[in-house]
Amino acid sequence: MNKVLCLDTSVLIPYLVPDEYEPLADSLVLEAVVGNARLVAPAFAWAEVGSVLRKKVRMGLLTKEEAEGCYQDFCNLPIDYINEELLRVRAWEIAEQYQLSTLYDAAFLACAESQKADFWTADKVLISTLSPLPVYVNKLGV
Repeated sequence: MNKVLCLDTSVLIPYLVPDEYEPLADSLVLEAVVGNARLVAPAFAWAEVGSVLRKKVRMGLLTKEEAEGCYQDFCNLPIDYINEELLRVRAWEIAEQYQLSTLYDAAFLACAESQKADFWTADKVLISTLSPLPVYVNKLGV
């Protein structure tokens, strides 16, 4: 059975845009794509990634053209977008369990759980909030 990965936005953005985690993120994404791993994400992930890229344009960190190219690269990734009622219910439960203020991170965690995926994140704040750390959570460079 092929490996299943759920990559947090904090991993996908360094894959698309140069930053300190770029080498690790590149390695993880390319290994997944070349190794035919199944990539999964909550149904809204494309909007979250796009929003981060748009924010980088507003901050002057990317040109509109660079951001558009990054977004196109993201859209070309073979991601299965998961949109199930179970995900919405479980995201709320996870947010309650770990006292998360939003459902974004909880939805990624619920997606990883429901798809029996390894979840990868570079989000230090999220990692510090998850106690005990679920077995399916992996830290990229943290």
